[in-house]
This record gives sequence, C-alpha cells and structure tokens, in this order.
Amino acid sequence: MLKTYLKDLMYTFLTIIIGVLILTVFNYFDILGDKTTNIIKMILVVSTLVFSGFYLSKRSSNRGFLEGIKIGAIISMFLLLVSILGFNKSFEWKNLIYYVILIFSSMTGGIIGKQGHTEEEKN
Repeated sequence: MLKTYLKDLMYTFLTIIIGVLILTVFNYFDILGDKTTNIIKMILVVSTLVFSGFYLSKRSSNRGFLEGIKIGAIISMFLLLVSILGFNKSFEWKNLIYYVILIFSSMTGGIIGKQGHTEEEKN
C-alpha cells in the first residue's frame, strides 16, 4: 500500500510541477496575466488532487473519502512545510483555507472513485 501512495504522490507532484512550469513560461512571456495565472494554478492543483484521490480510491479496498483525506492531508502538509521552511513565509488564515480546499478536493475524488468502483463490482 505504501508503494501505491508513493507512486500516486510522485505523479501528483510531477503533474503540479510541470503544469506550474508551463504556466510560469506563459506568464514570463506575457501570454497570460498574473491574475489568470494564479487562477489556473489553483484549478490545476485542485483538479490534480481530485484525480489523485480518484485513482487512489479506485485501487484501494478502504472507504474512498478516507483515502482522499489521507492523500490530501499528506500533500497539504508537504506544501505547508515547503511554504514555511522553503520560502520563509508565516502562516496565515488564507493558507489554511487553501489547504482545506485541497483536502476536500482529494476527498471528493476519492468518493467519486469508490462510487464508480462499487458500481463496476455489482455488474
């Protein structure tokens, strides 16, 4: 099970990093504005976590929302540590809201993934 989590985390982080790099290049060459780039980054991270929770719960035998909460909490804690330790930012309430949104999005993906999994088993 740990191998599944690590593989899912790797795919999630790679998708986020590649997407953010592409958006940064677009922003650098003034193809996208700052506000548009920030909105697309948020959509990218949320959608990546939805798919991450979806695929993890598909392969899991546990409840989907628990798998989504686990993967969302792991990724949120990692991003929180990177922002506090790596960029020397202080913790703010808007950051807490952002991380809660990330956890709920992965939980939603987990619920959707488990729902589809149980319907396939019935047929």
